[in-house]
Amino acid sequence: MAAPSSLPSAWRVAENCFDNYQMNVDPDVDLSLRHDLEALAQHFVDANTLQSVFIERLVPWGQFVRPPNAGHAAVADFLTTKSAIAALSANYDTLIERCAVENGFDFQASLDGEEATVRAATQGPLLKFHGCATKDRPATVWAPSQLNEPPIAGRIERSKEWMAANLRQKDLLVVGFWSDWDYLNEILGNILGDISPLSVTVFDPAPVNELEEKAPSLWGIANGEGVNFVHVQQSGAEALDELRNAFSAKFLRLVLASGRETYEEISGHVFENALLEMEEFDSETLYGLRRDAEGVPIGQPATLSSPANCEILGAFHLLLRKAGAIQTALGYDLNGQSIRVVNGSGVALSKLKARFTEAPSLEAADIVAAPGATDYALPANVVREGKAGDIVRPAPSGRWLDFERARVELGI
Repeated sequence: MAAPSSLPSAWRVAENCFDNYQMNVDPDVDLSLRHDLEALAQHFVDANTLQSVFIERLVPWGQFVRPPNAGHAAVADFLTTKSAIAALSANYDTLIERCAVENGFDFQASLDGEEATVRAATQGPLLKFHGCATKDRPATVWAPSQLNEPPIAGRIERSKEWMAANLRQKDLLVVGFWSDWDYLNEILGNILGDISPLSVTVFDPAPVNELEEKAPSLWGIANGEGVNFVHVQQSGAEALDELRNAFSAKFLRLVLASGRETYEEISGHVFENALLEMEEFDSETLYGLRRDAEGVPIGQPATLSSPANCEILGAFHLLLRKAGAIQTALGYDLNGQSIRVVNGSGVALSKLKARFTEAPSLEAADIVAAPGATDYALPANVVREGKAGDIVRPAPSGRWLDFERARVELGI
């Protein structure tokens, strides 16, 4: 797995478990098990100690606790915005969940189809049919013999039913499904066999012949009749980050385009496509700009897959661009002033400003324009207000202006 996550391979997990067991419990354990995770796990299944010894005492769970990479952040983003219908994960780690939670989303993974149905009301489900390091750890899958025993057998069957109902005739994006764990490929082939995808795009640096050899059942699904198959030889983390970047850039261009008519009416200028051009920012910067376009501060998640209530917001962006404002990671620079643009649609300016009491260490704009907000010239709270940059009682930084006052102040 790509840095900085660098999660252990099946080979490495087997080695760690074996060495721990040999040193502390059984020095005569069969050496042939040292690098064969399936066989090693089956050894403990046969001894009726899979949960009590192997899962609880030998598996190096700490090695599954690593920083998320850009791919995890992308999947979390797609699921919290419901841009993806669902994600199927064969990983025990909680790195996708961590990314969503760190963005302020109450995200929960699912272990079967029933849980996925519940989660689908608020997010794209993350279906972890292989098990989870923190959610019902004793029921994680390690050996093929577990597949036909409860609770694993029931979980897989419920997952198949859910996918047949929700993922049939959809486009599949596959990252890391060609696992080095043979029985895992068997599970995936079993689960995905009935959904008849329209297309399958695989992100994997391995050559085609290696993919086919490692997982023939999955290869058969990807190359089935009527399935458009594409293999991109690239790291999954890199490819997912590029996809997220493109998604965010398109979202922001749609915000701009939504203000076209209002811009022409206010300015008297004919709209030019050049006004939609985006600077090449990284995915996290674009995510921050999407937050502002939704009117939510850092600490809360962006949740929209497409813009809403953005006509006035889009027009203000276009006015700034027409006036020669330079795009920045924060928003714009114009005539020596830094400008942040936040969607204020349907909100009192004082209330919106109060929401954006962000960490004092964050870069602050000179002016925060809130197109769509209404300035009633009232405080958000009768209690004494804080100060910008103060740690004990922080307050939003910059001068907060509604659409008309910002236009006058900036001369646009």
